[in-house]
Amino acid sequence: MSFLYPAFLFALLALAIPVIIHLFNFRKYKTLYFSNVQLLKLIKQESRKKSQIKQLIILASRLLAIAALVFAFSRPFIPLGNQTSKAAHQIVAIYIDNTFSMKNVGEQGQILEQAKLKAFEIANAYPAGTQYLILTSDLLPQHQFILSKEQFIQQVSEIKESPKSPKFSEIYERVISTFPGSEKKSDKIFYYLSDFQKNNIDFETLHPDSSVWTYLLPFKSDKINNLLIDSCWFEVPGRKIGQQEKLFVSLKNLSEQAYQNIPIRLTINDSLRAISNISISGKEELTVELSYTNNAEGIQLCKVELDDYPIIYDNSYFLSYKVRGKMKALGIFNPLNNSSDYLKALFTDDELIGYEEFPENNVQIARLKDFQCIFMLNNQKISSGLKSELNSFVAQGGSLVLFPNRNANYTDYNELLSGLNGNTITSSDTASLGISEINYDHALYKEVFKKQEANADLPVVSGILKFTEQIQKSETPLLKFRNGKNALSTFRFGNGNVYSFAFPVDKINFNFVRHIIFVPTVYNMVLNSGELQKYAYSIERDEPVILNQNHLSDELKLINQQSKEEFRVSARNTGTEHKQLILNELISEAGHYLIKDGDKVIQSVSYNFSRKESVPEYLSGEDIQNQANAGNFKQMQIIDVNEARFSEILEDLNNGKQLWKFFIMLAIFFMLCELAVIRFWK
Repeated sequence: MSFLYPAFLFALLALAIPVIIHLFNFRKYKTLYFSNVQLLKLIKQESRKKSQIKQLIILASRLLAIAALVFAFSRPFIPLGNQTSKAAHQIVAIYIDNTFSMKNVGEQGQILEQAKLKAFEIANAYPAGTQYLILTSDLLPQHQFILSKEQFIQQVSEIKESPKSPKFSEIYERVISTFPGSEKKSDKIFYYLSDFQKNNIDFETLHPDSSVWTYLLPFKSDKINNLLIDSCWFEVPGRKIGQQEKLFVSLKNLSEQAYQNIPIRLTINDSLRAISNISISGKEELTVELSYTNNAEGIQLCKVELDDYPIIYDNSYFLSYKVRGKMKALGIFNPLNNSSDYLKALFTDDELIGYEEFPENNVQIARLKDFQCIFMLNNQKISSGLKSELNSFVAQGGSLVLFPNRNANYTDYNELLSGLNGNTITSSDTASLGISEINYDHALYKEVFKKQEANADLPVVSGILKFTEQIQKSETPLLKFRNGKNALSTFRFGNGNVYSFAFPVDKINFNFVRHIIFVPTVYNMVLNSGELQKYAYSIERDEPVILNQNHLSDELKLINQQSKEEFRVSARNTGTEHKQLILNELISEAGHYLIKDGDKVIQSVSYNFSRKESVPEYLSGEDIQNQANAGNFKQMQIIDVNEARFSEILEDLNNGKQLWKFFIMLAIFFMLCELAVIRFWK
């Protein structure tokens, strides 16, 4: 047995008072005269013995009554489990899981509402003066302050569902850090109210605090059928005017029920552009292809949706992109070995690509930013200023194509390649060598050829260059020679691509220029150039939004296309010439958002809810207890939220089995015994 107020036990010293009264209570006796003195002596002796017994019983009753009262005011209890309350003051932290899965329905209604009602019961189970902390999945800044009971109830009643789904360890660490450090003489108690979805519970990464006792309250929901759109992606990168698009939609049926003839709709700028009816079996995944054509330039706001109830937050998928007009390519050529005419002939009168050229000794460096793709054609000399600008050009999303000169000093090439983090040239060989292999899986050649031939008739070239082969340099081969070396490779640098040929393009290698492989290779290098667009973002993940424009005013605005609500935002430097949008967790709804610089729309971003909450996998009470036991978390205990005596269980678990009522009853009983002895013992 333990005491909540052990200092009150000093009041047991009051037991000395009735003892003293008993010892010094001198009684006056009345003299009676009897003729027979012997009989008087016998009566006197008998009466004295009975009186002494009576006084001892009265004394014992008084002592026991006082002792019982002292014990009652000391608040005795029998600790349950491993928790022993050490302080009269308590700080109670309660986490209410308000993720989307908590909107599911259980035996007593929506489980989020059940959790809020249980939070009220928890608050009512503690005495006045108890301090409270409230936490939700949003991890809001205002939930870091101590609350009174009234403030706590008010905030709990205002809780709504949240798109975020933090891990259990993240919530636990936030609770530990939020508890006031100065309250060392307070009991710290944490309640975790959740449906315990598997992907959010990570006991294995937990570092429990022995000063905090944790109660786990799992809620169960009924099984619900759910068909959802998991993700969307395009067949090829780069969105261009007049391009036939193929958008792939990944669907998941997370239930046992089969769906028949469900329409999948694609709307672009609020206009229906494609529709497809699907049938899907239980527990099946399906990929649907939606085809359409980009008929207009500018920002395109796309929404793929289906109809499925009662879970609706994952029925839509938002993505957006910018369709570019005519792209611009630039050729920087060597006047002594001019191969620019080949490209000029290819791009003349082309509807999608415009072509310009500069001689290497008269490059207008200030204009490089106006192009999406730059071809370096058999250059003899590359100035240091041009190297620096080409480096920045690629980092910002442009594509650079390198055709080396046959008889050049490769120092300038290697300095440029080193700055771009690519493999450098080691030597050259005048021998001829045939190209034997095409990387059909790369976007440059995907869907170019109707069939993929292992032994295709490919051109023979001469003037072969040899490169270093460093493992840490990540390059993708596009064309290979018969000896297995790369004839054409590509690698990323910053936001752009570098295409490096291992042979020059000139009259000697004219058979490469006239071969069918030349046109799709060069043409697609331009079409796949330009700024890298991110089509969709997840609300849960803190993904940086990089702005495609550098010269921005201080009047950036973020506009929610659904609600038309506007937010003032700012941008910061990222170490490159691009800037990052500072959102500060403004995004809480899935949909399209437009970024305005003054009155001009410069970019779009589309956000989707995370699909983690859609997975119907939950831990049972037994699973939770097993994981807690495996981690030897002695400070954790599970409470059955469906127990009818929930409030009594709370009180017993937190304060132990209370005995003060029992001692009050004992005190009353001993007082009644004393009155009975005094009244009826004559």
